Amino acid sequence: MENERDALAMLDDGDPEVRRQAVLAVMDCGQEEAAAPLLKAIGDPDWRVRKTAVDGILRLDPGLAFEGLYRALYSDDNAGMRNSAAEALIKMGPHAADALSARFAEADADVRKFIVDIVGEIGDPCGGPALMAALDDEDVNVRAAAAEYLGKMKYAEASGRLVELLRTEDQWLAFNAAAALGEMGEKGAVGPLIEAAKDRYLREAAVEALGKIGGESALPTLAEALTDPAPVIRETAIKGLARIWKASADKPGTSASISGTLGRDGLDFIVSCLDGEDDELRTAAACLLGAVRDKTSVEALARLLPYEGARDAAAEAIYEISKDGVDPVLSLLADEESVVRMVAAYVLGKSGDVRAVDYLIPLIDDENGHTRSAAARALGQLGDRRAVGPVLRLLKDDYEDVQEEAISTLGMLAGPELAAHLPELARDDDPGFRRNVAALAGMMDGPEAYDLLTGLVRDEEADVRKAAVASLARCGADKAVKGILTAVTDEDPDVRLAVVNALSASGSELAVEPLMLLIKDVDAWVRASAARGLAATGSPKAVEGLMPLLRDSYGPVKIAAIEAIGETKSPGALDALKLSLGDADPEIRKAAAGALVNYPGADLTAELSALLADPDWSVRLAAVEAIGTLGVPGYRELLGGVLASPDEAIVRETAKKFLEG
Repeated sequence: MENERDALAMLDDGDPEVRRQAVLAVMDCGQEEAAAPLLKAIGDPDWRVRKTAVDGILRLDPGLAFEGLYRALYSDDNAGMRNSAAEALIKMGPHAADALSARFAEADADVRKFIVDIVGEIGDPCGGPALMAALDDEDVNVRAAAAEYLGKMKYAEASGRLVELLRTEDQWLAFNAAAALGEMGEKGAVGPLIEAAKDRYLREAAVEALGKIGGESALPTLAEALTDPAPVIRETAIKGLARIWKASADKPGTSASISGTLGRDGLDFIVSCLDGEDDELRTAAACLLGAVRDKTSVEALARLLPYEGARDAAAEAIYEISKDGVDPVLSLLADEESVVRMVAAYVLGKSGDVRAVDYLIPLIDDENGHTRSAAARALGQLGDRRAVGPVLRLLKDDYEDVQEEAISTLGMLAGPELAAHLPELARDDDPGFRRNVAALAGMMDGPEAYDLLTGLVRDEEADVRKAAVASLARCGADKAVKGILTAVTDEDPDVRLAVVNALSASGSELAVEPLMLLIKDVDAWVRASAARGLAATGSPKAVEGLMPLLRDSYGPVKIAAIEAIGETKSPGALDALKLSLGDADPEIRKAAAGALVNYPGADLTAELSALLADPDWSVRLAAVEAIGTLGVPGYRELLGGVLASPDEAIVRETAKKFLEG
């Protein structure tokens, strides 16, 4: 009681931080005792105090706070209090919406407007009838706000009434009704909105609504709006036409309809919008020019490509235009902006027009790496083997991503001639080039590629050997293992790690013995990866090889061994996993608890319940997950105890999930 009096006294302190702390202290009092002080604090001069008070009010029973918050809406001389009350009521949700709706008739005009705003922001359908009634309010601002929020709520029952209001003499209400119908996507309103678009005052809202609702019948009105003397209406029409085209299931048909309604003046205005600063408008204009495939706009669209916000739309528009022929795009390959050259290459690759090959090959030597990469990708898509020689040069490019793109392209273009040429390429002095040749050989079929890779596994450079091992893994399971075996004892641990990964992915029985050797490797990461790979083979020998790793000196290796042993589900390994639950390292204990989920038939209640008292929260979490997953005897009582404990929130939430599931 004394602490409560102290907190109340602090609410009048001159220091706002003291008052904020007082609010926090009040929040610890009983709900009934806290309600009045918290409601007072939402009128505090300092916003931080008000925010803290709102947070406190939201922890109260809504019935204790509602009346005070409602009365705060009448505070003409304290805007902070009104706004804080509105914020709290919005966050209360449907309860507040329902209670405010019941008080609507008694409120004055200002509070009725607050009520409409709050109910609208809550957005719950329970507030729909009150907003419908507010459409007939005597105050114009209340009526307009009600129409706006009914649209945002997509309150279907209001559509007929909103259509009626398009013809009201109250133009502000009619304007908001048109906008609301657009937000609702009310297809039945298209006809009335087309009629409303003839009204100068309603034209902008009606055009925007038609663009949002869509449909072929709206196209003539939107196209005609492109000639409107008001730029804002022309811009709104562009956004609407683009939206309709993007949503259309019949894009060619919609494109034809739009093209048939646009004149040259309309197209010229759309092109001019590409130079504005409104990204939404520029994107819509680009989309529309692509939809109608206006060849004359390609250069204007290219000017957008350096700007990230509109680049994708401009690139897609240029691609759409290229469907009627790539000639307008070819000139972009000589543009001074590298991003324009890059996008042009991308478009030409997607076009499938092999006439572009002669124009793309020079880009292999472009000064910009992204452009070189795009040119290589495009040449691969076009599938013309004349590009093989030029693209081979990119295997020595300064940038690895360009090299990788070249490898991918050459893999698509590869034929017998390139396969026969690979041994010669593999003798190049540049180790990076040899590495790339090894990667390329992995994309080819045939004995030549396999023989080449078997030789490169003995290359003097570790990166080449590593690439050769990775490529051999693609040659077929048993064949790959035989080729990879020569690298099992490689001096470089990264190469041996590549061997482990290749053997693990092979799925071959021939991989078991090499992996049994590699789990004894001097490198810890090789041992850990080999442990996982050995378990993945499913071999009965796996447990025999893995058990010694439980005594490994390196923690990550022990963890990998525990996880791998668990995956084998070997009954003979269960006792060893139980012993790991007592390890000094919490990461080991956590891994062991996780591994036990592979033994649903075992009685693990004692071991897992003991872990619920572990000093490390992550181990307790693993124990909860294992108990819940296995459904051990008495699991509900065990997890109920966790839920009622002061444990970490994530531990309690996990227990709750299993109890409720």
